[in-house]
Amino acid sequence: MFWHRATDYILSSNYMAHRFCYLLQPGLIWTNVVMDSLIAASYLLIFLALFWMSSRLRQVAEINRYVWIFVAFGTFIVACGMTHVMEVITLWWPIYRFSTVVKTICAAASVPTAILFVRIAPALTRNMERFIFMLSTTQQEKDRALTSLIASEKLAVAGRISASIAHEISNPLESVGNVLHLLRTGAGLSPEMQRLVDSAQGEIIRAGDIARSTLSLYRESAAPVEVSLVPLLQSIIDLQAPALVRNNIQIQTRMRATVAIRAYPGELRQVLINLIQNAAAAIGEDGKIFVRVQPRRGGYSITVADNGPGVQPADRTRLFSLFFTTKGEQGTGLGLWLAHSLIEKLGGRIKFRSRTAGEAAIRGTLFNIWLPLGTPPYVPLAPFSSVQAGRRQMQKTASVASR
Repeated sequence: MFWHRATDYILSSNYMAHRFCYLLQPGLIWTNVVMDSLIAASYLLIFLALFWMSSRLRQVAEINRYVWIFVAFGTFIVACGMTHVMEVITLWWPIYRFSTVVKTICAAASVPTAILFVRIAPALTRNMERFIFMLSTTQQEKDRALTSLIASEKLAVAGRISASIAHEISNPLESVGNVLHLLRTGAGLSPEMQRLVDSAQGEIIRAGDIARSTLSLYRESAAPVEVSLVPLLQSIIDLQAPALVRNNIQIQTRMRATVAIRAYPGELRQVLINLIQNAAAAIGEDGKIFVRVQPRRGGYSITVADNGPGVQPADRTRLFSLFFTTKGEQGTGLGLWLAHSLIEKLGGRIKFRSRTAGEAAIRGTLFNIWLPLGTPPYVPLAPFSSVQAGRRQMQKTASVASR
Protein backbone atom coordinates (compact mmCIF):
# COMPACT_ATOMS: atom_id res chain seq x y z
CA MET A 1 0.00 0.00 0.00
CA PHE A 2 2.88 2.34 0.81
CA TRP A 3 4.55 1.55 -2.53
CA HIS A 4 1.26 2.16 -4.33
CA ARG A 5 0.77 5.49 -2.65
CA ALA A 6 4.41 6.53 -3.28
CA THR A 7 4.07 5.62 -6.93
CA ASP A 8 0.84 7.56 -7.27
CA TYR A 9 2.51 10.55 -5.60
CA ILE A 10 5.61 10.53 -7.78
CA LEU A 11 3.71 9.88 -11.01
CA SER A 12 1.00 12.41 -10.24
CA SER A 13 0.09 14.48 -13.29
CA ASN A 14 -2.11 17.09 -11.65
CA TYR A 15 -0.16 19.80 -13.38
CA MET A 16 -0.19 21.59 -16.69
CA ALA A 17 1.81 19.91 -19.44
CA HIS A 18 5.00 21.70 -20.49
CA ARG A 19 3.79 22.20 -24.05
CA PHE A 20 1.31 24.79 -22.79
CA CYS A 21 4.26 26.88 -21.59
CA TYR A 22 5.29 27.02 -25.26
CA LEU A 23 1.75 28.25 -26.16
CA LEU A 24 1.29 25.05 -28.22
CA GLN A 25 3.56 26.41 -30.95
CA PRO A 26 4.57 23.36 -33.05
CA GLY A 27 7.93 24.76 -34.14
CA LEU A 28 9.03 25.48 -30.58
CA ILE A 29 7.70 22.17 -29.26
CA TRP A 30 9.27 19.92 -31.90
CA THR A 31 12.57 21.78 -31.84
CA ASN A 32 12.85 20.98 -28.12
CA VAL A 33 11.78 17.38 -28.72
CA VAL A 34 14.39 16.82 -31.42
CA MET A 35 17.23 18.56 -29.57
CA ASP A 36 16.57 16.84 -26.22
CA SER A 37 16.29 13.48 -27.99
CA LEU A 38 19.62 14.00 -29.77
CA ILE A 39 21.30 15.03 -26.52
CA ALA A 40 19.92 11.96 -24.74
CA ALA A 41 21.04 9.66 -27.57
CA SER A 42 24.53 11.22 -27.50
CA TYR A 43 24.79 10.68 -23.75
CA LEU A 44 23.81 7.05 -24.25
CA LEU A 45 26.51 6.51 -26.89
CA ILE A 46 29.12 8.13 -24.63
CA PHE A 47 28.04 5.85 -21.78
CA LEU A 48 28.35 2.75 -23.96
CA ALA A 49 31.81 3.87 -25.15
CA LEU A 50 32.98 4.44 -21.55
CA PHE A 51 31.57 1.07 -20.51
CA TRP A 52 33.46 -0.64 -23.36
CA MET A 53 36.71 1.19 -22.51
CA SER A 54 36.48 0.29 -18.82
CA SER A 55 35.89 -3.39 -19.66
CA ARG A 56 39.01 -3.41 -21.87
CA LEU A 57 41.26 -1.40 -19.54
CA ARG A 58 40.53 -3.54 -16.49
CA GLN A 59 43.17 -5.97 -17.75
CA VAL A 60 45.91 -3.30 -17.66
CA ALA A 61 47.37 -3.20 -14.15
CA GLU A 62 48.66 0.38 -14.39
CA ILE A 63 45.23 1.72 -15.43
CA ASN A 64 42.98 -0.68 -13.50
CA ARG A 65 42.85 1.58 -10.43
CA TYR A 66 41.43 4.41 -12.55
CA VAL A 67 38.59 2.35 -14.04
CA TRP A 68 36.20 3.74 -11.42
CA ILE A 69 36.50 7.12 -13.16
CA PHE A 70 34.91 5.62 -16.28
CA VAL A 71 32.15 4.04 -14.17
CA ALA A 72 31.45 7.29 -12.31
CA PHE A 73 31.39 9.33 -15.51
CA GLY A 74 29.15 6.73 -17.14
CA THR A 75 26.62 6.93 -14.30
CA PHE A 76 26.70 10.73 -14.38
CA ILE A 77 26.23 10.81 -18.17
CA VAL A 78 23.29 8.36 -18.07
CA ALA A 79 21.62 10.47 -15.38
CA CYS A 80 22.14 13.62 -17.46
CA GLY A 81 20.67 11.86 -20.46
CA MET A 82 17.59 10.87 -18.45
CA THR A 83 16.92 14.52 -17.52
CA HIS A 84 16.68 15.33 -21.21
CA VAL A 85 14.36 12.36 -21.74
CA MET A 86 12.12 13.74 -19.01
CA GLU A 87 12.09 17.12 -20.77
CA VAL A 88 10.53 15.37 -23.77
CA ILE A 89 8.05 13.37 -21.63
CA THR A 90 6.78 16.37 -19.63
CA LEU A 91 5.81 18.15 -22.85
CA TRP A 92 2.77 15.81 -22.94
CA TRP A 93 2.66 14.13 -19.51
CA PRO A 94 3.24 16.57 -16.63
CA ILE A 95 4.89 14.09 -14.21
CA TYR A 96 7.14 16.78 -12.76
CA ARG A 97 7.61 14.94 -9.46
CA PHE A 98 9.17 11.99 -11.29
CA SER A 99 11.29 14.49 -13.27
CA THR A 100 12.45 15.93 -9.95
CA VAL A 101 13.46 12.44 -8.76
CA VAL A 102 15.50 11.94 -11.94
CA LYS A 103 17.26 15.29 -11.45
CA THR A 104 17.97 14.36 -7.82
CA ILE A 105 19.61 11.12 -8.98
CA CYS A 106 21.60 13.11 -11.56
CA ALA A 107 22.82 15.50 -8.84
CA ALA A 108 23.70 12.57 -6.59
CA ALA A 109 25.84 11.12 -9.39
CA SER A 110 27.33 14.46 -10.47
CA VAL A 111 28.52 15.93 -7.17
CA PRO A 112 30.58 12.92 -5.91
CA THR A 113 32.00 12.41 -9.40
CA ALA A 114 33.08 16.05 -9.58
CA ILE A 115 34.67 15.98 -6.10
CA LEU A 116 36.51 12.71 -6.68
CA PHE A 117 37.71 13.81 -10.12
CA VAL A 118 39.09 17.09 -8.76
CA ARG A 119 40.96 15.18 -6.07
CA ILE A 120 42.40 12.62 -8.48
CA ALA A 121 43.17 15.09 -11.29
CA PRO A 122 46.78 15.99 -10.22
CA ALA A 123 47.87 12.34 -9.88
CA LEU A 124 46.05 11.41 -13.08
CA THR A 125 47.76 14.28 -14.93
CA ARG A 126 51.19 13.17 -13.73
CA ASN A 127 50.55 9.59 -14.80
CA MET A 128 49.31 10.72 -18.20
CA GLU A 129 52.38 12.90 -18.69
CA ARG A 130 54.61 9.99 -17.74
CA PHE A 131 52.73 7.68 -20.08
CA ILE A 132 52.91 10.14 -22.99
CA PHE A 133 56.62 10.73 -22.35
CA MET A 134 57.19 6.97 -22.31
CA LEU A 135 55.36 6.59 -25.62
CA SER A 136 57.26 9.44 -27.27
CA THR A 137 60.60 8.18 -25.94
CA THR A 138 59.86 4.67 -27.17
CA GLN A 139 58.98 5.98 -30.64
CA GLN A 140 62.15 8.09 -30.75
CA GLU A 141 64.21 5.07 -29.76
CA LYS A 142 62.54 3.02 -32.50
CA ASP A 143 63.26 5.76 -35.06
CA ARG A 144 66.89 6.02 -33.98
CA ALA A 145 67.29 2.25 -34.01
CA LEU A 146 65.77 2.01 -37.49
CA THR A 147 67.99 4.82 -38.78
CA SER A 148 71.09 3.22 -37.24
CA LEU A 149 70.11 -0.15 -38.66
CA ILE A 150 69.75 1.26 -42.17
CA ALA A 151 73.06 3.11 -41.89
CA SER A 152 74.82 0.03 -40.48
CA GLU A 153 73.51 -2.07 -43.35
CA LYS A 154 74.76 0.47 -45.89
CA LEU A 155 78.16 0.57 -44.21
CA ALA A 156 78.34 -3.22 -44.07
CA VAL A 157 77.59 -3.49 -47.78
CA ALA A 158 80.15 -0.79 -48.61
CA GLY A 159 82.70 -2.52 -46.40
CA ARG A 160 82.18 -5.89 -48.03
CA ILE A 161 82.45 -4.38 -51.50
CA SER A 162 85.63 -2.42 -50.71
CA ALA A 163 87.17 -5.44 -48.97
CA SER A 164 86.40 -7.68 -51.93
CA ILE A 165 87.81 -5.15 -54.43
CA ALA A 166 90.97 -4.58 -52.39
CA HIS A 167 91.49 -8.31 -51.99
CA GLU A 168 91.07 -8.96 -55.71
CA ILE A 169 93.42 -6.07 -56.62
CA SER A 170 96.17 -7.46 -54.39
CA ASN A 171 96.53 -10.67 -56.42
CA PRO A 172 97.31 -9.10 -59.86
CA LEU A 173 99.53 -6.49 -58.19
CA GLU A 174 101.57 -9.26 -56.62
CA SER A 175 101.91 -10.99 -60.02
CA VAL A 176 103.02 -7.76 -61.72
CA GLY A 177 105.45 -7.13 -58.89
CA ASN A 178 106.99 -10.56 -59.37
CA VAL A 179 107.41 -9.94 -63.11
CA LEU A 180 109.08 -6.59 -62.48
CA HIS A 181 111.39 -8.22 -59.95
CA LEU A 182 112.44 -10.80 -62.55
CA LEU A 183 113.05 -8.05 -65.11
CA ARG A 184 115.03 -6.02 -62.60
CA THR A 185 117.30 -8.91 -61.60
CA GLY A 186 117.73 -10.14 -65.18
CA ALA A 187 120.69 -9.20 -67.35
CA GLY A 188 120.70 -7.01 -70.40
CA LEU A 189 118.71 -4.00 -69.11
CA SER A 190 120.06 -0.58 -69.94
CA PRO A 191 120.40 1.95 -67.09
CA GLU A 192 117.40 3.86 -68.42
CA MET A 193 115.25 0.72 -68.51
CA GLN A 194 116.52 -0.17 -65.05
CA ARG A 195 115.25 3.19 -63.74
CA LEU A 196 111.89 2.67 -65.43
CA VAL A 197 111.55 -0.81 -63.91
CA ASP A 198 112.50 0.57 -60.48
CA SER A 199 109.91 3.33 -60.87
CA ALA A 200 107.24 0.85 -61.92
CA GLN A 201 108.10 -1.43 -59.02
CA GLY A 202 107.83 1.50 -56.60
CA GLU A 203 104.38 2.36 -57.95
CA ILE A 204 103.31 -1.28 -57.64
CA ILE A 205 104.45 -1.28 -54.00
CA ARG A 206 102.51 1.94 -53.37
CA ALA A 207 99.40 0.48 -55.03
CA GLY A 208 99.72 -2.59 -52.84
CA ASP A 209 99.96 -0.42 -49.74
CA ILE A 210 96.79 1.41 -50.78
CA ALA A 211 94.97 -1.88 -51.33
CA ARG A 212 96.12 -3.21 -47.95
CA SER A 213 95.08 0.04 -46.24
CA THR A 214 91.65 -0.16 -47.84
CA LEU A 215 91.36 -3.80 -46.85
CA SER A 216 92.30 -3.00 -43.26
CA LEU A 217 89.30 -0.67 -42.96
CA TYR A 218 87.04 -3.70 -42.97
CA ARG A 219 89.20 -6.63 -41.90
CA GLU A 220 89.36 -6.58 -38.14
CA SER A 221 90.58 -8.94 -35.48
CA ALA A 222 88.10 -10.47 -33.05
CA ALA A 223 89.97 -8.97 -30.10
CA PRO A 224 91.80 -5.68 -29.52
CA VAL A 225 95.52 -5.64 -30.25
CA GLU A 226 98.37 -3.35 -29.34
CA VAL A 227 98.46 -0.35 -31.66
CA SER A 228 101.33 2.13 -31.90
CA LEU A 229 99.78 5.47 -32.74
CA VAL A 230 102.82 7.11 -34.36
CA PRO A 231 103.42 4.45 -37.05
CA LEU A 232 99.67 4.22 -37.65
CA LEU A 233 99.31 7.96 -38.17
CA GLN A 234 102.46 8.15 -40.24
CA SER A 235 101.16 5.46 -42.61
CA ILE A 236 97.89 7.38 -42.96
CA ILE A 237 99.74 10.62 -43.70
CA ASP A 238 101.93 8.88 -46.28
CA LEU A 239 98.80 7.50 -47.92
CA GLN A 240 97.22 10.98 -48.12
CA ALA A 241 100.43 12.79 -49.10
CA PRO A 242 99.98 12.74 -52.92
CA ALA A 243 96.52 14.35 -52.75
CA LEU A 244 97.75 16.94 -50.26
CA VAL A 245 100.74 17.84 -52.42
CA ARG A 246 98.53 18.30 -55.49
CA ASN A 247 96.42 20.86 -53.59
CA ASN A 248 99.44 22.56 -51.98
CA ILE A 249 98.37 21.57 -48.47
CA GLN A 250 101.13 21.22 -45.91
CA ILE A 251 100.78 18.78 -43.06
CA GLN A 252 102.67 19.43 -39.83
CA THR A 253 103.05 16.73 -37.18
CA ARG A 254 104.13 16.57 -33.57
CA MET A 255 103.67 13.07 -32.21
CA ARG A 256 104.75 11.69 -28.85
CA ALA A 257 103.41 8.24 -28.08
CA THR A 258 105.82 5.77 -26.55
CA VAL A 259 103.28 3.30 -25.15
CA ALA A 260 100.99 1.27 -27.40
CA ILE A 261 97.25 1.28 -26.76
CA ARG A 262 94.89 -1.66 -27.08
CA ALA A 263 92.40 -1.00 -29.85
CA TYR A 264 91.07 -2.15 -33.20
CA PRO A 265 93.52 -0.65 -35.72
CA GLY A 266 91.18 -0.84 -38.72
CA GLU A 267 88.47 1.20 -37.07
CA LEU A 268 90.97 3.70 -35.63
CA ARG A 269 92.58 4.08 -39.05
CA GLN A 270 89.14 4.71 -40.57
CA VAL A 271 88.43 7.51 -38.08
CA LEU A 272 91.78 9.25 -38.61
CA ILE A 273 91.60 9.01 -42.41
CA ASN A 274 88.16 10.59 -42.28
CA LEU A 275 89.34 13.49 -40.11
CA ILE A 276 92.38 14.22 -42.33
CA GLN A 277 90.34 13.99 -45.52
CA ASN A 278 87.67 16.28 -44.04
CA ALA A 279 90.35 18.81 -43.12
CA ALA A 280 91.78 18.70 -46.65
CA ALA A 281 88.29 19.09 -48.16
CA ALA A 282 87.58 22.08 -45.91
CA ILE A 283 90.84 23.81 -46.92
CA GLY A 284 90.51 23.08 -50.63
CA GLU A 285 93.88 24.49 -51.68
CA ASP A 286 96.82 26.32 -50.09
CA GLY A 287 96.48 25.53 -46.40
CA LYS A 288 97.85 23.61 -43.45
CA ILE A 289 96.81 20.58 -41.46
CA PHE A 290 98.19 20.02 -37.97
CA VAL A 291 98.37 16.53 -36.44
CA ARG A 292 99.43 16.13 -32.83
CA VAL A 293 99.61 13.13 -30.50
CA GLN A 294 100.51 13.47 -26.82
CA PRO A 295 99.91 11.60 -23.53
CA ARG A 296 96.93 12.83 -21.55
CA ARG A 297 95.19 11.48 -18.41
CA GLY A 298 95.65 7.74 -18.72
CA GLY A 299 95.53 7.72 -22.50
CA TYR A 300 96.45 9.70 -25.57
CA SER A 301 95.12 12.90 -27.08
CA ILE A 302 95.00 12.99 -30.89
CA THR A 303 94.40 16.39 -32.50
CA VAL A 304 93.65 17.04 -36.18
CA ALA A 305 93.28 20.76 -36.98
CA ASP A 306 93.11 22.85 -40.15
CA ASN A 307 93.10 26.51 -41.11
CA GLY A 308 90.07 26.19 -43.38
CA PRO A 309 87.01 28.43 -43.34
CA GLY A 310 85.52 26.79 -40.25
CA VAL A 311 82.09 25.31 -39.61
CA GLN A 312 79.14 27.67 -39.61
CA PRO A 313 77.52 28.11 -36.14
CA ALA A 314 74.15 26.81 -37.39
CA ASP A 315 75.77 23.51 -38.47
CA ARG A 316 77.84 22.77 -35.37
CA THR A 317 75.12 21.10 -33.30
CA ARG A 318 74.39 18.67 -36.14
CA LEU A 319 77.97 17.88 -37.14
CA PHE A 320 77.92 14.34 -35.69
CA SER A 321 74.35 13.64 -36.84
CA LEU A 322 73.68 10.79 -39.23
CA PHE A 323 73.38 11.83 -42.90
CA PHE A 324 74.23 15.46 -42.15
CA THR A 325 76.97 16.87 -44.39
CA THR A 326 78.37 20.28 -45.28
CA LYS A 327 79.86 18.99 -48.56
CA GLY A 328 76.66 19.09 -50.59
CA GLU A 329 76.37 16.33 -53.17
CA GLN A 330 79.95 15.19 -52.51
CA GLY A 331 79.24 14.19 -48.91
CA THR A 332 77.35 11.19 -47.53
CA GLY A 333 76.85 12.38 -43.95
CA LEU A 334 78.28 9.13 -42.58
CA GLY A 335 81.93 9.96 -41.85
CA LEU A 336 81.72 12.01 -38.65
CA TRP A 337 78.73 10.08 -37.33
CA LEU A 338 80.67 6.84 -37.81
CA ALA A 339 83.82 8.38 -36.30
CA HIS A 340 81.87 9.47 -33.22
CA SER A 341 80.34 5.99 -32.85
CA LEU A 342 83.65 4.15 -33.28
CA ILE A 343 85.52 6.38 -30.82
CA GLU A 344 82.81 5.88 -28.20
CA LYS A 345 82.98 2.11 -28.76
CA LEU A 346 86.74 2.30 -28.22
CA GLY A 347 86.01 3.83 -24.82
CA GLY A 348 87.16 7.31 -25.84
CA ARG A 349 85.54 10.60 -26.76
CA ILE A 350 85.73 13.06 -29.62
CA LYS A 351 85.17 16.83 -29.49
CA PHE A 352 85.63 19.73 -31.86
CA ARG A 353 86.03 23.49 -31.93
CA SER A 354 85.55 25.71 -34.95
CA ARG A 355 85.83 29.41 -35.73
CA THR A 356 84.94 31.28 -38.89
CA ALA A 357 86.58 34.47 -40.17
CA GLY A 358 83.77 36.54 -38.67
CA GLU A 359 84.27 35.06 -35.20
CA ALA A 360 88.04 35.19 -34.72
CA ALA A 361 91.22 36.37 -36.39
CA ILE A 362 92.44 32.77 -36.68
CA ARG A 363 89.87 30.60 -38.37
CA GLY A 364 89.72 26.83 -38.73
CA THR A 365 88.43 23.62 -37.16
CA LEU A 366 90.03 21.37 -34.56
CA PHE A 367 89.01 17.80 -33.72
CA ASN A 368 90.34 16.22 -30.56
CA ILE A 369 90.17 12.51 -29.75
CA TRP A 370 90.99 11.00 -26.38
CA LEU A 371 91.68 7.26 -26.25
CA PRO A 372 92.34 5.23 -23.10
CA LEU A 373 95.27 2.88 -22.72
CA GLY A 374 93.01 0.06 -21.54
CA THR A 375 91.09 -2.54 -23.50
CA PRO A 376 88.02 -1.28 -25.40
CA PRO A 377 84.73 -2.46 -23.86
CA TYR A 378 83.36 -4.19 -26.94
CA VAL A 379 84.10 -6.71 -29.70
CA PRO A 380 83.51 -5.87 -33.39
CA LEU A 381 80.32 -7.35 -34.78
CA ALA A 382 81.55 -8.15 -38.29
CA PRO A 383 85.13 -9.46 -38.46
CA PHE A 384 86.59 -10.10 -41.88
CA SER A 385 86.43 -13.85 -41.34
CA SER A 386 82.65 -13.65 -41.64
CA VAL A 387 83.05 -12.01 -45.04
CA GLN A 388 85.37 -14.78 -46.18
CA ALA A 389 82.87 -17.36 -44.90
CA GLY A 390 80.11 -15.56 -46.77
CA ARG A 391 82.15 -15.59 -49.99
CA ARG A 392 82.85 -19.31 -49.60
CA GLN A 393 79.16 -19.93 -49.02
CA MET A 394 78.26 -17.92 -52.15
CA GLN A 395 80.82 -19.87 -54.20
CA LYS A 396 79.48 -23.14 -52.85
CA THR A 397 75.90 -22.13 -53.68
CA ALA A 398 76.93 -21.07 -57.18
CA SER A 399 78.71 -24.38 -57.83
CA VAL A 400 75.69 -26.35 -56.65
CA ALA A 401 73.41 -24.28 -58.86
CA SER A 402 75.69 -24.84 -61.89
CA ARG A 403 75.55 -28.60 -61.37
